[in-house]
Amino acid sequence: MKANFYIVCPSPVTTTTTTVSYVFAGYVTSPGRVDKINPPTMTLVKTFTAPSGHNIVLSLTSLSGYVFAGYYTNPGRVDKINPSTMSLVKTFTPPSGHNLAAALTCLSGYLFAGYGTNPGHVDKIDPSTMSLVKTFTAPSGHNLAVALTTLSGYVFVGYATVPGRADKISPSTMSLVKTFTAPSGHNYATGLTTLSGYVFVGYATSPGRVDKINPSTMSLVKTFTAPSGHKFVHALTSLSGYVFTDYDTSPGRVDKISPSTMSIVKTFTAPSGHNNVYGLTSISGYVFAGYNTNPGHVDKINPSTMSLVKTFTAPPGHTFVRSLTTLAI
Repeated sequence: MKANFYIVCPSPVTTTTTTVSYVFAGYVTSPGRVDKINPPTMTLVKTFTAPSGHNIVLSLTSLSGYVFAGYYTNPGRVDKINPSTMSLVKTFTPPSGHNLAAALTCLSGYLFAGYGTNPGHVDKIDPSTMSLVKTFTAPSGHNLAVALTTLSGYVFVGYATVPGRADKISPSTMSLVKTFTAPSGHNYATGLTTLSGYVFVGYATSPGRVDKINPSTMSLVKTFTAPSGHKFVHALTSLSGYVFTDYDTSPGRVDKISPSTMSIVKTFTAPSGHNNVYGLTSISGYVFAGYNTNPGHVDKINPSTMSLVKTFTAPPGHTFVRSLTTLAI
């Protein structure tokens, strides 16, 4: 008799990796604080309290699973934060004179910090060692590097000048490629974002303005002029084919802009007491706005209806949201 043997293989095991997204809010406190917020519930997960002397969180960004915070210090400092434990990993201390880390962004595995100096400076930082790679020193008169963004392998920096300016920088050489000089009256380039191959620059003017720029020629494509009373842009973000701009108003407002026509689609008006929007970000299909209030507030906004979904109210002492960022862990 012939025996038959069968090998039975177990079913393959499928491993599912769940990614969770968070919002991070930085405050005007001494020392600085950063709150990790759960977007579905808009509740506090954990707080990072900066070392003594790392005061007032001016800027936030995320890169390679870490959060980075820039401070209103002389010289400007940048902390690398572990988002799981909300603890300090390492600090970057810039060269003398690189004061007030007003803006942060990242590109190709590097961190870039812009400073509130005359002229402006941008440092390229190795995030692994938190050490300086190279510095860009802006042309004379390009003062106060208060906004940064990246697009197509370049870094763009906005200056709080009259009129506003934006420089396109080569990140490999940290040298100037070309400058955009805004039209007369488009003063203080305080907000930058990118969308669909264009750079958008927001200005602290009354009413607020946003310029759409061709990054190849660094020339103006079209301008959005906000409705009356929508004044002083501090931050921009983009989501689902639209640009969103905030305003320093009471209550705060956020406009949704069509980038093709540079016209308003709809306005979000914040609840009473949610005044002066100083931070904008977006993740998981929603826009988040942070307010210059005591305590700080962050609103989750439905971008389709431009209506409030839910509010995060910071713990007592976490005052005046100055910056926001997001990270998927």
